[in-house]
Amino acid sequence: MADDSAAVSPSIAYVDEHADARADFYTDAYQSGLFGEVHVLAPESTLPEMVDKLFELEIDALISDFQLSEATPVDYDGEILVEAMLARRAGFPCFIQTSFDEAALKAADDVNRVYSKNPKASAGGREQFLQRIILQIDRHRMRLAAWQAELAELLALDRSGLNAAQIERIVELDERIESNMGLDHSLSKQAKRDLLKDENLASRQLSLLDETERLIDEMRRALND
Repeated sequence: MADDSAAVSPSIAYVDEHADARADFYTDAYQSGLFGEVHVLAPESTLPEMVDKLFELEIDALISDFQLSEATPVDYDGEILVEAMLARRAGFPCFIQTSFDEAALKAADDVNRVYSKNPKASAGGREQFLQRIILQIDRHRMRLAAWQAELAELLALDRSGLNAAQIERIVELDERIESNMGLDHSLSKQAKRDLLKDENLASRQLSLLDETERLIDEMRRALND
């Protein structure tokens, strides 16, 4: 049976203060046929409003202009926006496009996510850039799926026979998935360890199982599984 999640085209958002730049990006991204939805947005007046707006859209990747204050009075740039997104979803696919290459490279925590706005600046131009977005989205999805599969295997083991290394790995995988999915940490790491190690596990393991099942359900919905 084919993997349904692989057949679902990803949704992306592009943030730029210039309407013509937003229109150009939308045209190229739409005509590429690579994406299910292409959202083009002007910067919100505050960073929290911008991040909340992006989360409401349930996108698979963010692309932002670097200098967002040329036409609008905002106190954040593309790098600050990307860092705010990553603070809520670790490992989320983020990219910065800019005409201010040197300034963006100096400001970026990761220079590999900075790309020139000039479609002729590199071989392949905008088409190659859009393909890279797809590759990053696929990589992110596969990493989450691998963690989910490993977590499911560990949780299928007899809880009373779990060793210390397995318990730590379960907790680690749970934390990684939650942080990458932008989910709230409803249980602390120690609480999860305690639930896994409790001598009277039969009476308490349902709490951890319910929590993990909720996490996996959230992840599957996000991956369109």
